[in-house]
Amino acid sequence: MNDDKLRSLFASLATLTQQGPIPVQAYSMLAGQHSTEVLAEHMRLRWLSDGRFAPLAANILMHIHKADTKDISLSSNVLALLLNDYRNRLSVRNDSRLMFRNSVKTLFAMYPVYVKMDECVSKCFIKPMFSSLDALIDDSPDTDDLEAAGILLSENGKVLHDLNSYLVERIIVKLRHKLISEDPVVTKHVRQIFIHVYDLWAFGWSEINIPECLLTFSAEGKLSIVDQTPLRKNDISKQEFGSKESIV
Repeated sequence: MNDDKLRSLFASLATLTQQGPIPVQAYSMLAGQHSTEVLAEHMRLRWLSDGRFAPLAANILMHIHKADTKDISLSSNVLALLLNDYRNRLSVRNDSRLMFRNSVKTLFAMYPVYVKMDECVSKCFIKPMFSSLDALIDDSPDTDDLEAAGILLSENGKVLHDLNSYLVERIIVKLRHKLISEDPVVTKHVRQIFIHVYDLWAFGWSEINIPECLLTFSAEGKLSIVDQTPLRKNDISKQEFGSKESIV
């Protein structure tokens, strides 16, 4: 399979994964027809350009690892690429905010995979994850940056809290400052996401612990008059929060 066909296959898999689980045979085909260096580099190109690809890349890595737990060549190459992009994050972000956001999404998607493969190695993700969230919130963010940070926190807050509760509390304080600011990039949609993150933090990162009355508040702080089931975490992830960002 040449490079063009591999790129086309990744694009198709990214689309198919939105419809349901990908057959494991597709992962096996990838592992059997390409060197780990080529496969890792093409995965990187796809996760930088397509926000949908991060979970799929994590699944590919996990499947190939399970097929041969002694072969760490792909996981080593992927880790090197992830950490290299983190070291060059300023350059990546200057070139494309979208690619930077997608690289951060991939860090978070890959972390639990590396925890399962090697908990010691997974610790090298901790600083990049926290630093990248800070960059999305602090470094002249646009609306998409803030939205991405809020979604990552809503999905990974419990994990981050267990890693370093102090750093999570610092991020929560930053979100509070954004909520009361008049910055035009902090849209109503972003405020709703941040309020949900704050509620999750306040109630132990447990969706079921949040009182129903809080879940009915809108971004303006008024109770919703619409008689509907309040949004839960799983519902939030289904909204168009930018998870399908792509430059291809």
